[in-house]
Amino acid sequence: MEIVISLNKKDYLYDYKSMGIRTFVLGCSYSFYAPYKFNKVELKEIIENNQDCHFYVSLNYLYDQHMINEIEKFIDYLNEINVHGIIFQDFGVLQIVKEKGYCFDMMYSPETLNTNVETLNTLSKYGITSAYVSKVIPLEEQIIIKKSSKIPLMIQVHGVEYIAASKRKLVSNYIDASSLSLDSNDLYTIQAKNSDQIYYMYEDHYGTHIFTKNRLYTIDLFNHFNAYDYLYIETMFMKDEESIEVASLYSDALTAHKNLTYNNVVEDN
Repeated sequence: MEIVISLNKKDYLYDYKSMGIRTFVLGCSYSFYAPYKFNKVELKEIIENNQDCHFYVSLNYLYDQHMINEIEKFIDYLNEINVHGIIFQDFGVLQIVKEKGYCFDMMYSPETLNTNVETLNTLSKYGITSAYVSKVIPLEEQIIIKKSSKIPLMIQVHGVEYIAASKRKLVSNYIDASSLSLDSNDLYTIQAKNSDQIYYMYEDHYGTHIFTKNRLYTIDLFNHFNAYDYLYIETMFMKDEESIEVASLYSDALTAHKNLTYNNVVEDN
């Protein structure tokens, strides 16, 4: 097992590395969502200055046809700067990589579709080399999937969770229809009737995004993750200092797990 974190500030790379974290997800201008979107110069700088790390770039959108040429050129650039892997859900991204003969680790992350091992094992024959298991199924099923999977798998262990998205400008449409003095660029919280659950909602050029406000927390469940290759920490909506604190907690828990002292640490806390 190893911890993977979505990088929200490049200045904190040293701090993460000092905890033993060596695998990171980088957002870019083509990411559907990310805690921070790095430009091409920043991506190159980060990778060149941290050769001891593995970096995945998130291309996690279902791209329109008119964007394909841009995406192809960007993938060419990722190959030039020696990116380790790409996190994707659009099979057009996979097809471009295969046609180019590039050797990225292609991590398939369609949010809600990776719910059974047969799908994953079949897709592994067509160029997918790792995958992100869906969060919409119970933990017991996620564990069963990993035990029978032929490829490395990642599971989210901390942070807000993706709920839904739309290419429509839902916030803008609501503002127009309600005639309220709101800014569509702001971050909002919404709550459904007859529900205690509160969600984050925001709008950008890709559409509308909805995430849980409550955060997944699994630091006391490490014994269930033995089979997993990657434990993912989502840093969206976290303050910079908070992401460091969270990463430190999980890094310590993983170290204790490897040293066979994890059960004692959990009981003490």
